[in-house]
Amino acid sequence: MFDLQSILLIIVTIANLGLAIFIYFKNRKSQINISFAVFAFFVSLWALSLFLFRIIDILFIATYLMKWSYITALFIGASFYYFSIVFPKNILPSRYQKLLLLIPTSIFFLLLLLPNFLVENIIYHPWGKEIILGKIEYWLFLFYFIGFFIGGLTRGWIKYRKTYGIAKKQLLYVVMSVSIAGFFGMLFNLFLPSPFLKSWQLIWLGPLFTSLIVLAIAYAIIRYRLMDIRVAVKRSTIFSGIVIAVTASYALTAFLLGLVIFGGVYTLKAQFIIGLIVAVLVAFGFRPLYEWLKRTTDAYLFKGDYKPQKLLADISDVLSRTLDLDRVIKTLREKIISTLRVGEMEVVVLEENEINQGQPSQSRPLQGRDFQGSPLKNYSDSHESDSHGIVSSSSSATPHNDRFKKFIDYFKKQRDVLVLEELQRRYADRTKFDKSFLLIKEMEKFKTALMVPLFLKDKLVGLFLLSAKKSGDMFTNEDIKTLETIASQAAIAIENSRLYEEMKDFSKTLQKEVDKQTKTLKEANIKLEQLDKAKSEFISIASHQLRTPLSVIKGYVSMMLEGLWGEVSPEQKRHLEMVYLSNERLIKLIEDLLMVSRIEAGRLEFNFQMISLSDIAESVVNELKSLADKKGLYLNYEKPKTALPKVKADPLKIRQVVMNLIDNAIHYTEKGGATVRLKQEKDKIIFSIKDTGVGIPEKEKLTLFEKFSRGKEISKLHTEGTGLGLYLAAKLVNAHNGKIWAESEGEDKGSTFYFELGEK
Repeated sequence: MFDLQSILLIIVTIANLGLAIFIYFKNRKSQINISFAVFAFFVSLWALSLFLFRIIDILFIATYLMKWSYITALFIGASFYYFSIVFPKNILPSRYQKLLLLIPTSIFFLLLLLPNFLVENIIYHPWGKEIILGKIEYWLFLFYFIGFFIGGLTRGWIKYRKTYGIAKKQLLYVVMSVSIAGFFGMLFNLFLPSPFLKSWQLIWLGPLFTSLIVLAIAYAIIRYRLMDIRVAVKRSTIFSGIVIAVTASYALTAFLLGLVIFGGVYTLKAQFIIGLIVAVLVAFGFRPLYEWLKRTTDAYLFKGDYKPQKLLADISDVLSRTLDLDRVIKTLREKIISTLRVGEMEVVVLEENEINQGQPSQSRPLQGRDFQGSPLKNYSDSHESDSHGIVSSSSSATPHNDRFKKFIDYFKKQRDVLVLEELQRRYADRTKFDKSFLLIKEMEKFKTALMVPLFLKDKLVGLFLLSAKKSGDMFTNEDIKTLETIASQAAIAIENSRLYEEMKDFSKTLQKEVDKQTKTLKEANIKLEQLDKAKSEFISIASHQLRTPLSVIKGYVSMMLEGLWGEVSPEQKRHLEMVYLSNERLIKLIEDLLMVSRIEAGRLEFNFQMISLSDIAESVVNELKSLADKKGLYLNYEKPKTALPKVKADPLKIRQVVMNLIDNAIHYTEKGGATVRLKQEKDKIIFSIKDTGVGIPEKEKLTLFEKFSRGKEISKLHTEGTGLGLYLAAKLVNAHNGKIWAESEGEDKGSTFYFELGEK
């Protein structure tokens, strides 16, 4: 029957469907919008199925329409439970929650498609239709629906108790309206028509109460920015304009073509040709028409519209390329003021001690900025505020050190953006004293409509203070989310700028200290050079004075060993040989010290000539072979298969280098021996001696060629060493523009010493 009840059901169907479309097109990527749109869509289908059930009397169609009403109720419960999970923070459900929704819903959906499941029969009465329900199926459906729908409401009320601010108001209107509509819907469509009460006369009342949801959501959208539908209105306007324009164009074009071409006679052929021509015109004209309508709606209906992504990209581009705080704040102000069309904006930068103490102080301002004893710098073009503007630091009567204390204390406890309009509404709705009154007074004093905290992790580094929009419009959710994203970027940029300036200050202080210490080191170095020079001169003089008596001792001992002054007994000969060897070591030490003295004084003379490094190596090996034999070691020289080029060098100096390296290998090897090799690489001749001795620890490699440097284990094997052999070798090789180095795998793993000389 088509009566007043049926008309009301149609109205409810259209209202819920319109709400679903509007919310969905607001943000098709938001789980909140999608889930609530799905919920509203199934509510509209539920109302539609009951409307059709009332007006259609064909038995099998009425049966399936009633089944469809239960199927839609199935999805109403599931979609609302999903919505209760994601709202208001857009948190996705867990895998367990998804399975909990998917499995029972899918099972019930498939069961309801079966004939005679739940809806067994329909009995016609003068007042309408009565449905015979299966009792077991009814109890299962009741358990399912109440579980999900009541579960969703319970979750919503729990969130309401734990939430604060604007989200709390949004939750209140959503949960309250759904609770009331759900109560009456279950009363008239679930409990009264049960297999036990069998009262079906009032099933049309249940969907009517869903109009409360539409009204509550509309009110929350207008007053509390719930799922802001600005974009949806814009798209709906464009869509309606396109439909009207295309319909009018089609009708006018068809009329004119029929009149001009066919003389007003509309045969089937004429209609087909006209339809084809109009279709082509519409196809080519659709896109230009769409763009024109979009520009028109933007120009006249949505003048404040902007693209958040572009604003974020523009600000990010500048913030990522500068460390200048003045430029950072100037960019933030210019971009935000011009894009959001606010009257004025200030950026508050907090000092380190203000962040820790919770109030601005008379702290030293950051270099390059005039905070006038306050963390706020007025970057406005003038010091006086306009009708929309924020009171500047010069016009405020509040002492500087108390200006932002209340806001800093507030943001230390919670991070929500402060919106003056919401604070005023909260205060107006209060039932007892609300601290928001104090914040309202502070924001009104600064003529601030919106305040955004700048957090770097858990550290408050600053604030955004924005006045009202010039258009008088309220700040949308999109505005606030965009500002929160910008605030996080700005916090990083401000902290980086502050650290950069601190680093510059530290760098200057450090440079002064470095200059001071450098001057001290230069003075100390001059004194050390003087002492080193005096030491070298002393060594030179002492060495010259020692050479003569040592040479005399050597001569006399040599003559005694030769028996020039009479026959010497074996015991005497043994002692004389010990004296002779000790004297030789002293002479070598004196020669080394003299050479060190000459090198450091720059007085060492060289006699460069073309020499054969192979001949020198072979000569030294032959000379020291007896020393190796006495220790039971091998000393081999692997002569190159082909003659090596000669090198330009001082033969005596290079011989001494070879002598020192081979002598060291013999002295510091207990078992095995040493092998001498020569090879050519490009224009270089490389000498190497590889031994099986004590090796070189990693930490001793760095000081190996330093003066008087001796390894800990090496000094135990050869107590007579002075630590000058490798130092002299390195100095002499370097004087030939050569290179000397050593390699070893570690202690007791032997070592290899190298030096290389150029051919010329």
